[in-house]
Amino acid sequence: MPRPGPPPVITHLPEIGVTVISKWLYNCYVIHDGGDGRPFVVDLGMPSQLALVADALRAHGADASELGGAVATHGHADHVGGLPTLRHAHGTAVHLPRAMAEMRDGTRALRPPGPRAVAEILPVMASQPRDLAATKEIAGTMREIGWDAKGVRLPFEPDSWLADGDRLPGLPEWEVLNTPGHSDDSTCLYHAPTRTLLSGDAVLSVEGKGWFNPEHVDGRLSAQTEVRLRQLDVEHLLPGHGLAVRGPDVMGTALGFAEKPRDPSKLKALYRVLTDHAGRQARGVTAG
Repeated sequence: MPRPGPPPVITHLPEIGVTVISKWLYNCYVIHDGGDGRPFVVDLGMPSQLALVADALRAHGADASELGGAVATHGHADHVGGLPTLRHAHGTAVHLPRAMAEMRDGTRALRPPGPRAVAEILPVMASQPRDLAATKEIAGTMREIGWDAKGVRLPFEPDSWLADGDRLPGLPEWEVLNTPGHSDDSTCLYHAPTRTLLSGDAVLSVEGKGWFNPEHVDGRLSAQTEVRLRQLDVEHLLPGHGLAVRGPDVMGTALGFAEKPRDPSKLKALYRVLTDHAGRQARGVTAG
């Protein structure tokens, strides 16, 4: 019989009012108060995370029906796969990057990362307990929502398209930043009062540090994004993949997108991913 996958990893960050819900390297975030008292969910990548979001909300005296909205940092399936289920269950407002609309309308080319680019983040994949069921679940959602080389799939019209500098209803203290490079619709959310960057896939983490994503479709745009984000005052990095990182100068100590971690071997990382390492202690820096 196949071994059961590891349990999801739930990390509460009370000092910034955020809960991290991780299934393997796929992170979903609950912001318990976006600034006007309502909670928000960011990067709900799979339907099974919705029950975990509801649990996190109940622990803070709220309910999933009270969500002020859901934000996706970009339109890859592992960041939007749970949105149709959430929308159907609660009618939650959904906010997606404007570049997705341009891809759907044909005014912007579809440029997904290729397999060689994906291989660059094998060290990130190896940093958390492997859960192949999560990957299978995400693959199943790709038929309904998200974008890839074949097109853009949206089963509903979002409530707004995110533009650089936006402040969303319900999230007045969080600023939307367009940060292309990994993808043309890559987006971050920055909360200056707590020095928190919810970075999507613009910045990952590896070996306890931030890592500007080496998996990109445009090196020039990645370089521009890196310059912009390094100027932010960040103490809490909440990446799309990898462990949360905390420190006095997270952006200053982050690896550049062209840099390699201390152990750059893709072969070693692939071995760790392929072998059963669910019982290993995840490496990195978390807060709780």
